[in-house]
Amino acid sequence: MPKFDLESLALFVQVVDSGSINAAAAAVERSQQSVSVRMRKLEDDLGVGLLSRGSRGSQPTEAGLLVAEWAAELLQSQELFADRLATLRSEREHDLRVAASQTIAGYLLPAWLGELRRTRGAQTHPFVHAVNSHDVIEEVRQGEVALGFIESFDTTAGLGHQVIGHDELVVVVSPDHPWAKREHIDIAELAATPLVVREEGSGTRQVLESLLAQTHPELELAPPAAEFSAVMSVRNAVAAGMGPSVMSLVTVGDDLAAGRLRQVPVAGMQFRRPFTAIWREDQPLPAGAAALVAFAAEAGAKA
Repeated sequence: MPKFDLESLALFVQVVDSGSINAAAAAVERSQQSVSVRMRKLEDDLGVGLLSRGSRGSQPTEAGLLVAEWAAELLQSQELFADRLATLRSEREHDLRVAASQTIAGYLLPAWLGELRRTRGAQTHPFVHAVNSHDVIEEVRQGEVALGFIESFDTTAGLGHQVIGHDELVVVVSPDHPWAKREHIDIAELAATPLVVREEGSGTRQVLESLLAQTHPELELAPPAAEFSAVMSVRNAVAAGMGPSVMSLVTVGDDLAAGRLRQVPVAGMQFRRPFTAIWREDQPLPAGAAALVAFAAEAGAKA
């Protein structure tokens, strides 16, 4: 089987494109003699006469023109292979570059990543940016991350998306709050009460406002009692008696079980929201990110 010296093939393509060995030698900054030697060796290796040598220089033979065309295709394929290999190496470092809303990043994503790590082994190298749902969407749109997870009703036009599960929002108070002894409250009372909330752009706050607008458009939420940028801060503020809050059941399950917080039902009202994976439609998901979406959906189906 002929040997394929890619460097010599590239040099031969240069000879054909340049029109002569002399011109090719000048283009690659080599001597004419060294290029001639490489061309003769290439002909020996391939077993094909590539150049017709005469007083007016060396011209490609009919077979040489075909070989030059095929060599150009081979060299282009080599470049494509090198580019894809570089992408694969890059994916190995950042194939799980993810932005996630705080509830998902803090309470669900670690378990999904752990399962993925057990499946894919050491090739999993996640980088997770925990921000609010609005910022997750922006980071995905700008291409800063390959994959995002949101917990809001925000529009995802132009983005690929998949609902991977659902979440319930609940009203929580400290054990000594007057509502702690109530069987339930009504939606008007909730809307009129200053709440401890996340910052604007958070999925939890957006879902509360959206559901209220859809089901009771006559009601407006009272100004917040306090605003925090972190879920943990909201939990601690509620436990400290700063006021009620509407929070993900995922984030307060342990506090409710320990009696640190109390859940207060809202009569005739249930707050549910989707957990959604999002990505840019014009950029295929890296293998690790696609696998993570599958694991998240599987976990959501079991919940």
